[in-house]
Amino acid sequence: MNPLIFMAVSFCAAFLIVGALLIWLTSGRWRIGRRIGAVSSETPSQGQDATGKGQRPDLFPTITGLLGRADKLAALTREIERSGLRLRPSEFAACTVALSAALLLLVWALLRTPLSAAAAGLLGAFIPLIVLKTLQAQRLRRFEQQLPDGLMVIASSLRSGYSVMRAIQTLGQEMGPPISDEFRKALDEINVGATNEVALRHLAERVKSYDLDLVATGMLIQLQVGGNLAQIMETVAETIRERQRIRGEVNILTAEARLSGVILFLLPVVMAFILTAVNRNHMIVLFTTSVGRMILGAAAALMLLGGLVINRMLQLDV
Repeated sequence: MNPLIFMAVSFCAAFLIVGALLIWLTSGRWRIGRRIGAVSSETPSQGQDATGKGQRPDLFPTITGLLGRADKLAALTREIERSGLRLRPSEFAACTVALSAALLLLVWALLRTPLSAAAAGLLGAFIPLIVLKTLQAQRLRRFEQQLPDGLMVIASSLRSGYSVMRAIQTLGQEMGPPISDEFRKALDEINVGATNEVALRHLAERVKSYDLDLVATGMLIQLQVGGNLAQIMETVAETIRERQRIRGEVNILTAEARLSGVILFLLPVVMAFILTAVNRNHMIVLFTTSVGRMILGAAAALMLLGGLVINRMLQLDV
């Protein structure tokens, strides 16, 4: 079999194995737990975290113990919660190790070079982190899109005579995730004894959104000095909508530059695969000689630097 085809098939097989593991961990048992929670009039976020604790046993208790001794358990749990994944930290770590080991062994079997195998293993370790950060960004984007409507729900509830806590409960019932999940968690904290200020601060820390910081600040000021909270929520909602409109216009104006950056970043990789398929003997020199590996390392570093520069140029604070 052509080594290039073998590499592509093996790489896809590694992703399918890890993907199947993730689907198995997050789908069936989570749906059962969610239905049980619905029967008992509880949401999945009540009495448990987003990793599904209380729904199923820990499959990798040894990894959980290692993360706990390394003081990484709480931080990783928080990162997974922000992404919306229904995984335990130990399960995420196990998937990371499995993918890293699969890529390392695959590249070692094909190229028999320690440097290439180590680079592949490092790539496999970073891929789940990249996926996690991508899911976090997508969830944050959905949350910020829902936030103006959620604030209008709170403002309408307050004008109808509801209390602040009842208005937040109405938001959790009327809106969909992720905003409903996050505000229900804040309401749960208040119900078990936390103060309104502590619950709002925890909410802002979990979501890490500038728009939500505006909301939390406005609610905290109103709770301390009084005022028309409904009017504050409506004003903040209009401010957030205007910021989102300006951000959308900026994204439209910079779309061409962002697409050019992606093309320039992917073009050398695509050309390397094409040249390898056309004339493998010319390209294999880059992987089998010390000079070739130095050239590949320098090219990868320059590509990464160029991508960071283009990304920084397109980052506009709105």
